[in-house]
Amino acid sequence: MTDFVYQGEDFEEKVKKQVEFYFSDSNLQSDKFLWKIYEANDGWVELKTILTFGRMRQYRPEEKVIEALQKSDKLVLSSNNEMIRRKDPVKDFNEVKNTKKRNTLHIEGFPKDLSQEDVENWVNEKIVGELPKEKEVCSVRRIKSRAKKEFFGVVDVEFKTQEDCEYILNNVELSYPKGIVTKEEAEGLEKKDFLKKMTLLTFQEMRESGKRFGVNEVTKRRNSFNDKGGNKKSKKGNHNKHNKHNNNKKQESDKKETEEKLEKVEEKESTEASQEVSEAPKETAEAPKETAEAPKETTETAEAPKETTETAEAPKEAEPAKESAEPAKEE
Repeated sequence: MTDFVYQGEDFEEKVKKQVEFYFSDSNLQSDKFLWKIYEANDGWVELKTILTFGRMRQYRPEEKVIEALQKSDKLVLSSNNEMIRRKDPVKDFNEVKNTKKRNTLHIEGFPKDLSQEDVENWVNEKIVGELPKEKEVCSVRRIKSRAKKEFFGVVDVEFKTQEDCEYILNNVELSYPKGIVTKEEAEGLEKKDFLKKMTLLTFQEMRESGKRFGVNEVTKRRNSFNDKGGNKKSKKGNHNKHNKHNNNKKQESDKKETEEKLEKVEEKESTEASQEVSEAPKETAEAPKETAEAPKETTETAEAPKETTETAEAPKEAEPAKESAEPAKEE
């Protein structure tokens, strides 16, 4: 729990507004966690659960929160003040969904370092007071990336009426932090200084058809890794490098295998040649007997066998060259 405790004079108003938003048509059915509890308990939710929500932790003590909620005309507390629910029944989901699309303005171009409170204050101080119908909005939502939950400058503002939404869409220009820009002021600004806006319905239709302005960074990153067919792209450089590495390894393996086969063939041929030599008498071994008593010239010919006698030992030069039995190690 945060150590910060809100002490402002508008404590009660802030508490009511925040909890009423949780149970509102705009939020309740799209909040999976809260909606599951709501459905399972006939609309009742424990107050202690509501107090654990991020934006409610600053409002303490609990008794002071209960006093504020007892003054709400949209919510009702149980007799023991432990449970809370909305007074009016929930509207049809599809009706709420379609109304939200028509009444929500999709705005792009905000600085990415803005907090939720920064954006809400901008809407309440710069926009709400100029609305022709209702001087209040249903919700202000910063749109974040799914992966890192980073705000990338896109805000959806849901107005209470379609008239208010269309007024901001068609009759004025917006900029941050200025807010609504008059025609005179707009003449001195460049196009990049204006916030881009359209209804949420139009935005979703354009996104589905692949046409939209101001493509945000998340969409850019997603598209950069996908081809036209929706398949993930591989990085060509790394892909080719990987294939080249695999081809080199295969070539080395094939070369090594071939060398080993050649070595075996040579070894076999050398062995066969050795056997033939050992069985065939040398020319010196075929010398006639009368030369047996001739003066000895070399030790190799001194004891030459007779023609019919096989040489007992193969000459040394006929021995096959010994090849290394251990193959070279593949790196």
